[in-house]
Amino acid sequence: MRRLAMAATFALALSIGGLSPAVALADDNSAADATVVPATGNGDAETPGPEDPPAGPGDDAGPGTDGTPAEPGDGEDSTDPGGDENAADPGDGEEAADPGEGSGEPTEDSTPIDASFSLDRSTMPVDEAAEAIPYTITGLKAGDTVTAEPGENGSTTVDSDGTYNGELRGNTALKVGDVVDVTVVVARDGQESKTFTGSVEITDSHDDSDATVSVDPQSQTIDSYLDNGVDITVSSCEPGEEVTVTIVRKGEDTNIWEETKTAGDDGSVSASFMPGTGGDGWIGDFVVSAECGDMTAETTYSVTENDDGTDADLSVTPQSQKLADFLENGVNITLVNCHVDSEVTFQVSSATDPDTVIWEETQDAGEDTAGSVRFVPDGDGGTGWIGDFTVAATCGDKSAETTFTVTDDGSVIDPTLSISPERISGVDFIDRDKGVQMTLTDCAADADAHFEVYSGDKSEKLYEQTATADQDGTAGIQVYGLGDDPAYYVGTYHVVAACMDVSRSGKFVVTGGESGGGNGGESGEAGGSAGGSSMPRTGAELTGLTAGALLILGGGAAIGLARRKNWS
Repeated sequence: MRRLAMAATFALALSIGGLSPAVALADDNSAADATVVPATGNGDAETPGPEDPPAGPGDDAGPGTDGTPAEPGDGEDSTDPGGDENAADPGDGEEAADPGEGSGEPTEDSTPIDASFSLDRSTMPVDEAAEAIPYTITGLKAGDTVTAEPGENGSTTVDSDGTYNGELRGNTALKVGDVVDVTVVVARDGQESKTFTGSVEITDSHDDSDATVSVDPQSQTIDSYLDNGVDITVSSCEPGEEVTVTIVRKGEDTNIWEETKTAGDDGSVSASFMPGTGGDGWIGDFVVSAECGDMTAETTYSVTENDDGTDADLSVTPQSQKLADFLENGVNITLVNCHVDSEVTFQVSSATDPDTVIWEETQDAGEDTAGSVRFVPDGDGGTGWIGDFTVAATCGDKSAETTFTVTDDGSVIDPTLSISPERISGVDFIDRDKGVQMTLTDCAADADAHFEVYSGDKSEKLYEQTATADQDGTAGIQVYGLGDDPAYYVGTYHVVAACMDVSRSGKFVVTGGESGGGNGGESGEAGGSAGGSSMPRTGAELTGLTAGALLILGGGAAIGLARRKNWS
């Protein structure tokens, strides 16, 4: 950079009396170099927080009205911004209501402070900074009090709504290399004060040929950044010279963005950077660098979390519905107030077991900062879906929960399969008066109930039969061995029964018995040759089996249930 050598320190005479009030001036030459810094609450100069959104890149940095602030002692002569000549002076006796009295809650006419602060320049030559350090505050109300330091300005009462331009004066002991930490406090009757902070790096004096780069705004929330990006201006290059502008994340070397333009007749270049996608990944500090000829310049900007205090809002529709409607249509779930392109995760769990996730889905928030999904349960479950459910959703550091309810309308078939006995000796299994009873209950009256019996390894269907449910919705069949050797049937059998397209499954075991051949053991798969001879292939009771299947079971459909109730 081109710089002029100069003495390390400056002393600048103060205005007469040693004190100079803050001057509300619009500095047209520095507006594009504004440093916007979010505020913290309670008057503490802390790291910028999420309470007051800064001005967007397009906000006007000029004065709100005539640009002339009230002097600290002008209270009695100032008029109300509304123009009421009869308005009571805040200092007039008992009739002037003090918004700050009593509980300290905001009065009806008092609104929370929604202002933004910017230092007009992030770096200043030592001679200019010693004269005055300019700053801008937008979003003020008449009567607000502005206190800025370091400097000898004291406090100033703003006399009109809008933008206030002030200067920090009296910092005559600055030297090259200093970093001036600036604190500005905005106070309003009946409201919590807002504290803004920023810093200015003091550099050597330079001539007008040094390149400069500015970013507007230098601090903003993530939503504002994703919507508006940043505006970049490079000045003091040579007309017609190529100017290259780059952006990197602070502390890293990889270019996030780069653009080259030709300087105009005034030696300046303007560019805009829009982040596009990325969501919360853009939160942080960034460095903007510019090169033109042998000159370089850089500045920084920051992106913060939203400071409007808005939480994510989760909704489920409908929040209560009947079981049949739920199984067919499910529920619609929406989470709003996320960031564009942020990852949104939805989960559904039973209210009785919130730690067990029944269903989960993830998507990116759209341009409306919302994520929306539809949850439809699978076909299984039946009346198991009756009850209360918890829905949880997250995006970034935001989360929300709500519930929905499914009620029983009696429209869903939820049959129950019973097998009796579940364990039977081979001797009893080949007894056609005993065998195994399989029953479906809670079907619809006169509905078809279909039963199937499979081998132990489920590789072969051994028997199937259809029975009609009675008026109580109950249907049953009996199965038994067709052969004479009980040992042949030792093993496990699997049962599948279905009614109204809802299936249930179970099993029964045939054990070794005292009569008949075989080893009398309990091992082996059903339908195997555990020592018995091949079964006769009469198959009169068997239906629907594939050709060549080993027919080992027989049975009867719709048998009387009462005659077996005392047998086990």
